[in-house]
Order: sequence, then C-alpha cells, then structure tokens
Amino acid sequence: MTWYRVLKESQMNDGDLFKAKVNGKEILIIKDEGKFYATSLYCTHEQYDLSDGFMDDHKLICPNHFATFDPKDGSVVSPPEGSGDIEPLKSYRTKVENGDVLVEVD
Repeated sequence: MTWYRVLKESQMNDGDLFKAKVNGKEILIIKDEGKFYATSLYCTHEQYDLSDGFMDDHKLICPNHFATFDPKDGSVVSPPEGSGDIEPLKSYRTKVENGDVLVEVD
C-alpha cells in the first residue's frame, strides 16, 4: 500500500466533503470532528456522487435516496427506504502529516 498526499488539512472544515482522484481511484475525503476519513466516491445504491451529499450527525448522507453511511468505516447505517440491503462503501486509511492529508490506496 502507498500513501498519497491529497490536500492540505487547512482546506477543509468539519462537515466538508472533498472529491479526489488518487492512484486512478475516485475517492471521497470527509472531515468530521477534526478527523479525516476516506471512502469510495459513489453510493452503492445507484452510484450517485457522494461529494454532492452532506454530513448529518456524523453520518454521510447520499444526495439522491438518502442512504446513510458511517464515514469511519464505510458501513451502511441505513439503506434507502424500500431498497433492501446495500453494500458498504470501501474505506481507506488516512493520516495527517506536516499539514497534508494522506490516503493509503493500493
């Protein structure tokens, strides 16, 4: 696994979502309570871009059918109503080093 610099820590405020392309993969960077998380970019329900979504009560909400995910590990908190089970998001490790946010991507 390799660590990639994605952005400066100061570029994001709590609750912000940031779309990035890292090593050919589209990912979502999330800042919540001063911590950074990284997940796959697209909702597992109907592939909507989660960077157009929002954070609510420390949960990532899809902008389309409101599927809800935990940004810490990509797990499904609640699927869209009436859709049945959906897959969790892929989760990537993050760290902050010298003011830079880094993501570990294979």
